[in-house]
Amino acid sequence: MTHSPVRATLVGAGGLGGPIALALGGAGIELTIFDDDLVELSNLHRQIQFTAADLGQPKATCLAGRVVARGGTARGVVARWRPPSELPSELAAFVDESDLIVDGSDDPITKFAVADWAVANGRQYVIAAALRYGGNVMAGVPGVACYRCLFEEPATDGPTCADAGVLGPVVGAIGGAAASIA
Repeated sequence: MTHSPVRATLVGAGGLGGPIALALGGAGIELTIFDDDLVELSNLHRQIQFTAADLGQPKATCLAGRVVARGGTARGVVARWRPPSELPSELAAFVDESDLIVDGSDDPITKFAVADWAVANGRQYVIAAALRYGGNVMAGVPGVACYRCLFEEPATDGPTCADAGVLGPVVGAIGGAAASIA
């Protein structure tokens, strides 16, 4: 009997997304990675999946390449994550067939969109966040745990990574915890 691979959609290819993707890809999970950012010099101290040779390149495709180079299966999508109804059909089909969605973005609105889609579509999900010297990870299971139940609405007036920064090792630790939970 053959088993189809476990599929996951990862939102974010930065500080959190890197450790998450490398761990999940190494575990044999087939990934589609969404991110619309390019690798910048200011990323390198906390985004261990990138090197100076990657500067100016799309994070999603660079990270997918790292997963594949380590023997995993991944594709990078250079775009902000959107619900499948708003994606091209080939991407929507993959997201619709994903067993799990993991958010490692640095945007509260995206985190809520990921969680809301997962709940509406009966998917398990993991939301990871890091800021300054700490972070958190939440696992969501439709009908049991809900990101919106915990936080209600996205915070629009709080500090962001761009404003407050994040210590490099923090994203590694939080990303590792998120991959373990996933």
